[in-house]
Amino acid sequence: MRHALPSRLLTAGSIVLAATVVLTACGGKTANTATDADSGAPKVAMLYGTTGDYSFMDSAYRGFTSAQDELDFTPLDFSSPNTDDYQDRLDLAMAQGAGLAIGIGFQYVTPMTETTDHPDTRFVAVDADRGTEIPGVTTISFAAEQSSYLVGVAAALTSTTGHIGFVGGVDQPSIQNFFVGYEAGARSVDPDITVDATYLAPLGDFTGFSDPTKGKEAAASLYADGADVIYAAAGGSGQGVYEQAAASSADRKNWAIGVDGDVYEQVDDSIKPFILTSAIKNVDVAVEDSIAAFLDGSLEEGEQTFDLSNDGVGYTTSGGFLDGIADQLEQAEQSIIDGTVTVPSAV
Repeated sequence: MRHALPSRLLTAGSIVLAATVVLTACGGKTANTATDADSGAPKVAMLYGTTGDYSFMDSAYRGFTSAQDELDFTPLDFSSPNTDDYQDRLDLAMAQGAGLAIGIGFQYVTPMTETTDHPDTRFVAVDADRGTEIPGVTTISFAAEQSSYLVGVAAALTSTTGHIGFVGGVDQPSIQNFFVGYEAGARSVDPDITVDATYLAPLGDFTGFSDPTKGKEAAASLYADGADVIYAAAGGSGQGVYEQAAASSADRKNWAIGVDGDVYEQVDDSIKPFILTSAIKNVDVAVEDSIAAFLDGSLEEGEQTFDLSNDGVGYTTSGGFLDGIADQLEQAEQSIIDGTVTVPSAV
């Protein structure tokens, strides 16, 4: 059974042709706003944070660049670390003639809801909360609780202390959703397992997604308290958790679980032996598919859900650390797909 989707788009495409506006960024690549005044190709804008988070933004950026290699459109690349300019970026995309504007992150739901007059620009909100419907907008949600359930099963089957942990970036429902799935999966294996959770920032404070030092400190505390597996749903802050898994493994083997992308393939070689698995969202596929559908005229308004049944979420097996429990994980996954198990959700 597959646990990650390859790119499915096969058309020849274009590349970034000229940079006209630079939105400053930190902690990753700084992306440009690219336009080509002479090109007749439709313009597609991606609005997102910064790359280098080993997670959600990296996956989105990978999908956007892959689509550029395979499809014929002019990319407009709006990257910014700011947490207060979502409306500005959306307005700029429309002003520059974007036929499609893809907002990466739930933060784009509000500006897309409030921007009611956009006849020349289609909107896609990626990672909206389940049930989000915006007139004239395509919303994409991921069943993060399902993939989190499976890595919770893996954590409980791997733990030798009967104590596991969770580090969330921001204390908000969309991140709590990762925890409730993770906890449910772990308790399906061991009802008495200890599952501790900590959040790096309160509701509304998005710095919790970009502070590896806080992530490392939180992980150090959880490992010191007895947890030997920690799941990080904290964006770029997760890097600190991964580093601490390695740093704290002198006396016993501690593990970290990544999120959104395959963290094992992204971290330094010295950290790879401590990455048990990653719960993934195929954000890259959502981005590519949205662009392809827009270009061929098949992009539909309304909510699209990516879950285990359509390979929209899953878990990784890089490193081979799950080989010994593969059968249990496959059974748990099939039980969710069949409806035998209903995973709780916080959204």
